[in-house]
Amino acid sequence: MDDLPELIPGFTSFRIQSVPVSSPLILAPMDGYSDAPFRSVTRRLGSALSYTEFINALDVTGNAPNYQKRCEFSEMERPVVFQLFDEDPSRMIRAAEKLYQKWAPDIMDINMGCSVRHVTNRGAGAGLLRHPEKVAATIEGLVKTLPIPVTLKIRLGWDEQSKNYLEIGKIAQESGASAIALHARTREQLFSDAVDLDAIALLKQNLAIPVIGNGDIRTLADARRMIDYTKCDAVMIGRAAISNPWIFAGYDPSNVPNDLFRATVRDHLAKMKEFYGTERGCVIFRKYAKMYLQKRSIPADQIRPILMLNDPDRFSKSFLDLIENEKEKPIE
Repeated sequence: MDDLPELIPGFTSFRIQSVPVSSPLILAPMDGYSDAPFRSVTRRLGSALSYTEFINALDVTGNAPNYQKRCEFSEMERPVVFQLFDEDPSRMIRAAEKLYQKWAPDIMDINMGCSVRHVTNRGAGAGLLRHPEKVAATIEGLVKTLPIPVTLKIRLGWDEQSKNYLEIGKIAQESGASAIALHARTREQLFSDAVDLDAIALLKQNLAIPVIGNGDIRTLADARRMIDYTKCDAVMIGRAAISNPWIFAGYDPSNVPNDLFRATVRDHLAKMKEFYGTERGCVIFRKYAKMYLQKRSIPADQIRPILMLNDPDRFSKSFLDLIENEKEKPIE
C-alpha cells in the first residue's frame, strides 16, 4: 500500500494516539457489510483502518455465540478498530475489556451514530447523544481500562432542536478520547438531506484530537471537497464503497481498470467462501455482486438469472464467467 497515488493533495498522515493513519480515506463501519472479507479487500486497496461491524455489548457480556464472527480479522487488516454499542456504560466497559483480552484490536470505538430504531430505542447508538453524562462515563471508563486508544463515532445530535455534537466532542476530548468521527446529519435525518460540512469544520476548529468527516462521500472529488472545506483529518466512506471499493486506491467507478476490477471481485468471492463456508459465503456475496455489476456495462437481464442461482458452484462459475466476458469499458 506504500505505492498508492496521492489521493488528497496535501494530506498529512497522523496518529490516533500511537496508531498511524496513513491514508485520508477510511472504510466506514457498516452493519451487514464491513465484515472481515470486505474489510480485507478495502485495506488491500488502501483504506487506512479496518472498522468492524458494530458489536453488541449485551452479546459479549452474555457470552452469545453470534457476535464472535464480527470480531475475526486477519493480521493484514491492522490497524483494526472494534466498534462497540450499548446504552449502559459499565456493561460497555466490561465488554470492551473482554474483547481486548481475547482479540487485541488496535482501537476501541463507541458507536454513537447508528440511527436504526432497534438500536436507538434502547438508548444506544445515536440514542447515547441524548445522555452526555453516559458519554463521559463510558469514555472515562474505557480509557482507564484499556491500553489502546478509545474513539467514538457520532451524529450532529438527535434532531434539529438538539444538535449537541460540539458538547459531545468536548466531553469526549476531556474524557480521554483519541479521535472522533462525525456523520454530519442528525439521527432524525437518517441519510436524507445534505451533510453539514460547516459542522465538521466547527468541530475540527474546537478540538485538538483528530476529527474524521463522514457522509455523502461518493467520489474522490467529494472526499477532497470535504477535507479542503472542513480541514478534517480524514474521511469515512460507507455506502459508496460497497459498489466501488476501488475508491480507496484512487478510482471512481468510471475508471476502474478492468484487470483490477476482475482480480478484486475474484478475491472477494474467494474470501467470502473461505470465511463463511462455500454455500453461505455465496449467498452473502450476492449483495456485493449486485452492486459491483450494476456499475459495469452488463445488462440487467444477464445479472438477474445469476443472482437467482441456488447452487454455489453454479453461481460462482456463472458470476466469474460474466465478469471475464464483459465488455472492456465499465460505465457509471
